[in-house]
Amino acid sequence: MGAGNRKVMSSLAMTVMLFFLLTIPVSELFGGEQETAGDRLADFSTCLTYLEETGNLVRVKTEVNPEYELAGIAKKYEGRQCVLFEKVTGSDYPVFIGLLWNRDIVGKIFGVPKEQVPFTVASAIGAWKKDKNVMASPVLDIGPANEVVEEDVDLYKLPVPIHALKDGGRYLDSSVVLVKNPETDEVNISIHRCMIVAKDRMTFLIDPGRHLGAYLEKMEQKNMPLEITINNGVGLAPWIVSAIPRQGDGKYKIASHLIGKPLRFLKAQTVDVPALADAQFVIEAEILPNVREDEGPFAEVTGYYAEKAKRWVMKVKKITHRKAPVFHTLLSGVEVWNAVGFTAEAKIFGTVKKSVPQLKAVYLMPGGCGFYGAVVQVEKDAADIGRKAILETFNAFKPLQRVIAVDTDVNLYDPVDVNWAITTRSNPDTDLIILQNQWGHILNPMVKLNPDGKGGTVTKIGIDATAPFPRTDKFERVKFKEVDLGNYAIQ
Repeated sequence: MGAGNRKVMSSLAMTVMLFFLLTIPVSELFGGEQETAGDRLADFSTCLTYLEETGNLVRVKTEVNPEYELAGIAKKYEGRQCVLFEKVTGSDYPVFIGLLWNRDIVGKIFGVPKEQVPFTVASAIGAWKKDKNVMASPVLDIGPANEVVEEDVDLYKLPVPIHALKDGGRYLDSSVVLVKNPETDEVNISIHRCMIVAKDRMTFLIDPGRHLGAYLEKMEQKNMPLEITINNGVGLAPWIVSAIPRQGDGKYKIASHLIGKPLRFLKAQTVDVPALADAQFVIEAEILPNVREDEGPFAEVTGYYAEKAKRWVMKVKKITHRKAPVFHTLLSGVEVWNAVGFTAEAKIFGTVKKSVPQLKAVYLMPGGCGFYGAVVQVEKDAADIGRKAILETFNAFKPLQRVIAVDTDVNLYDPVDVNWAITTRSNPDTDLIILQNQWGHILNPMVKLNPDGKGGTVTKIGIDATAPFPRTDKFERVKFKEVDLGNYAIQ
């Protein structure tokens, strides 16, 4: 067996093993690195120190303009090392970018192989669901995030970038929003893009189906504002947990299970909603009831601009921060794709494995924008296994629009190998699945939106690129002798 195939099979064996690790406590998954990994998952500053010590951070010392230039430089590093911009025109604070755009680096932060990150997150979700009453967060009066309380509110003092050339303004796109359920007071966390329109005012988007939108509707019926805190520069654990969809209130405790101790909250200055005590910046605000103003365009995860439209409005009441804070931003591309991948791949694997035990691995490929395309790998022992895995995968993760099934001798992480399988093992007459009028994610421009704008429909396709069963000799892959180049004199 060639080195490449052995590597794939090793990865497959790990994936199968990790499926059974879902019931193992997170502390056991981290092993001896629990304390170090927990610290860097909990605190953004500790994480940055670790990135620099391990050679995974580059510093831009030249002063850069936050309008277009910063993002233009960052784009050159996308998928490689993380970047810290030390001097940003018009602000006293540096800017960090790239925390999630390299899966190898994320694995190192977690202290596990990159393939294991989704299952580590899944294990924490399982621990939280098993007992939602543990890992409650203490609420501090004083903490790192309110070391400095600004006298005046001025969002323009923050180094918030304009990323893409046609973006509508300066955007906070990686900040965690905390809100209380108006009926239960339980805390909910999520991420929403926010565009600065005045020194104390932002417009923002709420995707359909989000809890924040449901709570705002209840408050708007009473013509009352909804209070929130916006937390920038938070630990990787709460940040990635905030991106997990459809888990409901209290999911912040998943982050506590990841770091091995309760996440710390901080009492806000002006609103009755906690902040994250270890954040770099905290923006306290209230969402104005029944007010809509222009938001957008914005360069979204699809690689297209989300259109300008009338959307929700918030008024900022207070800004606090650390004594020497670092602002966190992202490019809407690989980082978002990986955020979805880390949280969704294990969910899909665990769900589909129950009905398709032949499933070996799941990968949300970058070309599918993290949301819309998946490759599933199966050990084919019957003719319909590929087709069944495809349909079950669509059911497990609704945003998907394309699912490809491959055999275990195909590297699902390699787009060339996957395309080779489609070319040589898939017959469109029998192996193409077309599903019409399916639910579609509104950010994809191919989705036909409903009149109410709260959803849409799209046609989805599945491609069974597994070899026919039983496999004949003509589908045997070419192999070469395995050699060690260290045994040869090569110049």
